[in-house]
Amino acid sequence: MMQAITYVRVSSQEQAEEGYSIESQHKFLRQYASTHDIEIVREFEEVESAKSSGRPVFNEMVSFLHRQKQVRTILCEKTDRLYRNFDDRVALGTDQYDLTIIFAKEGEILNKDSKSHQKLCHDFKLVMSKNYIDNLREESAKGLLEKAQQGEYPQQAPTGYLNNKLTKLIEVDRDRAPLIRRLFELYAQSGQSLEAVAKQLRAEGLYSRTGKNLSKSQVAFILKNPIYYGHFRWRGELYKGIHEPIISKELFDRAQAQFESFNRPKYRKHDFLFSGLMTCSKCGCQITAELKKGKYVYYHCTGFKGRCYESYINEDNLQQEFTRIVKRATISDDRLAWFKNVLTASNENEKVFHDNALSSLTKEMTRLQDWTDKAYQDKLKGVITEDYWRRMSSEWISRQATISDSIKRHQRADKSYLETGFRILELSNRAESLFEVRNPYEKRALLNTLLSNCTLKEKKLDSTYKKPFNILASGYGCSNWLPDMDSNHE
Repeated sequence: MMQAITYVRVSSQEQAEEGYSIESQHKFLRQYASTHDIEIVREFEEVESAKSSGRPVFNEMVSFLHRQKQVRTILCEKTDRLYRNFDDRVALGTDQYDLTIIFAKEGEILNKDSKSHQKLCHDFKLVMSKNYIDNLREESAKGLLEKAQQGEYPQQAPTGYLNNKLTKLIEVDRDRAPLIRRLFELYAQSGQSLEAVAKQLRAEGLYSRTGKNLSKSQVAFILKNPIYYGHFRWRGELYKGIHEPIISKELFDRAQAQFESFNRPKYRKHDFLFSGLMTCSKCGCQITAELKKGKYVYYHCTGFKGRCYESYINEDNLQQEFTRIVKRATISDDRLAWFKNVLTASNENEKVFHDNALSSLTKEMTRLQDWTDKAYQDKLKGVITEDYWRRMSSEWISRQATISDSIKRHQRADKSYLETGFRILELSNRAESLFEVRNPYEKRALLNTLLSNCTLKEKKLDSTYKKPFNILASGYGCSNWLPDMDSNHE
């Protein structure tokens, strides 16, 4: 009696779950073995696509055949059940390994003694199977490209989104989306390292879909992914998505600016509170920090341009300096009320400005769309190349996204102008008290909001305030600074 092994396979997990293929193959091969006096010594069963070589059970079967010499026969249903690529064909070479392969349903037996025309027919079947797989791959690629061109994200949803199995679209993950937005805001505003941002967001509950911690590289991938402002990349091209954005294009651009910051270190062993906020007044190098005796933090010039004799300053004394600087940008309750009155009066002029800006942006958006439409027609006619079309359309789409975001901001201006102005004034009114009670990360964020540059000289800080805090700070200590308030200080 001949001894043989059987190999059965289905091409997807769905087929295995539906149960119409694996068991039917087993039943057919067992009946065939029974009627042809064949003893089945082992059965190999695989649930995996054969689009590429390297299937685990297939490899296990090959290893089994190579380890022993008694069983030299493989019993399978059809050619495309055993292999669909040439690598698998070589791995089961009938000549070099003295194997006999029985394709029961096709009524074909292949071994080293088979006629040349029989081997040719067999290889032709393999070619056709390979062509079938290639065609499936091409059709799949076409379908995914068509989906991308229609604005539908063609891949697994990234963190912050979910795949809707019914609509085949992605939708916002209401639990993680606020944390994604928080991630962008924190990185764009606080100046913290990727590692520090990842650590803080983990503490606030942001994990991957599998529940694992987000690494620095994963955080960087999220922060550089345009899908969160409403676009996505597919095969090197940028597409405008129909999914709901989580952040604005402006916030995305601010996060990218952090990546490109020249003096910003990539990673730090310790995230010191004031590190990266100051330069040396003597040589212009960054002021860095180091830990002494495991608990004392001292700041000093990096000395990258040569030895610098700027004095060391400990973190407590430096905090006092920053407190002094924050205090200068803090306005009184009277000045808060005066500025709010002025801001309210100027709102009408601001409305005119935004209306004019909207008109200009709308015209530019229309012009870009006209260019895109004309270039597409030129591509179809062969006037321009495919590569040129892809490059220019990608640029125009990116520019349209920026303009679209600007239009939305201007459209919200009537509501946000006063609200934003009032928030700035109220922040200035409470700046000193906030700086005293906030945690280190929030203190750093506040300093980044108020200041654009600080220099350290002989343990004293000289600061440059961002607008409009420079105006507020310039009146510090002047009782007659505001004309309408003179009577309040007589």
